[in-house]
Amino acid sequence: MATNNTSSSNPRAEKMGDVLDVLSSGIAKTAANEPKFEPQLLVAEVPAEPTRQLLTEIMLADRWVCSVARLQRWRTVGEGPQYLKIVGKVLYRLKDIEAYEEACLIRKVL
Repeated sequence: MATNNTSSSNPRAEKMGDVLDVLSSGIAKTAANEPKFEPQLLVAEVPAEPTRQLLTEIMLADRWVCSVARLQRWRTVGEGPQYLKIVGKVLYRLKDIEAYEEACLIRKVL
């Protein structure tokens, strides 16, 4: 004899169906009452690349579109911006470079 497990013939299945209906309606009500989450765009507070306070001679040559040899020649004859020599490496302070650029600025006189 085959048993038929439909909800009308099995009281346990009916109770399970009722419990599932109650749970699903409760979940639907809870979801309807919850505030909607809206993603916020976070802006980075740190700049993408921090500004360097010291530049190498290669970096300065790139900034001024000149050769490294020119900067080396200037250092030999005492021209150009002030520089640091730390452990045999030549470094230029950004404030010295900007001061030198300002001093080299030519203003038109009318």
